[in-house]
Amino acid sequence: MANRSNKRYRRMESMMTKIILADALIFVLFLVSAGLGWSVVKVVAAIISIFGSLLCTGWLFLTGEFTRRRSLWMVTAFICIILCVGLSLLLGFPCPANA
Repeated sequence: MANRSNKRYRRMESMMTKIILADALIFVLFLVSAGLGWSVVKVVAAIISIFGSLLCTGWLFLTGEFTRRRSLWMVTAFICIILCVGLSLLLGFPCPANA
């Protein structure tokens, strides 16, 4: 029984790792588009990044992994992406050089 739950956790961990990497790439796209002044791409990337992180954090909460020590790194990664995008939007950084 323990082997099956361990296998299920490993699958979930693998899936979440891929989602974290994709979310991080979208965050980098957000930063690049903000720096170049591409407003539409910046807004779309910010929305996708924030909602993706919120959905995954919610999923970890619903599955009971939110407070477990073994999943703390996933929760931390998603919350950090939310904070980084939010602070970047609030502070207006990065911005184009001529703005």
